Amino acid sequence: MRVQVSAEAGEFVRGRGGRLWVWAAQPRMCCAGAAAYMHAAIEHPAGLSGFRALPAAPADLEIWFRAPAGRLPEVLEIGVRGRRRPRIEAYWDGCLFAL
Repeated sequence: MRVQVSAEAGEFVRGRGGRLWVWAAQPRMCCAGAAAYMHAAIEHPAGLSGFRALPAAPADLEIWFRAPAGRLPEVLEIGVRGRRRPRIEAYWDGCLFAL
């Protein structure tokens, strides 16, 4: 798995401690078989475990990833979205949901 972090995302995460948690989760209220959407946070998400440090992460960032059912994307992309209230986002092979 390759990890691609945009310059803006790297700056965003570094400015908030240098740690990032990434995971995929299905919506709580939805029909069966719904796609698992990607989530990213700069603080450890409450109630979730099973994160593993990614050795492919840039040297100055600590990225923790929770793989759904042990599957991994070919490329895990990290970016920033929003100008007024920027937020970190993760993409599984370019998609907002895990394939």
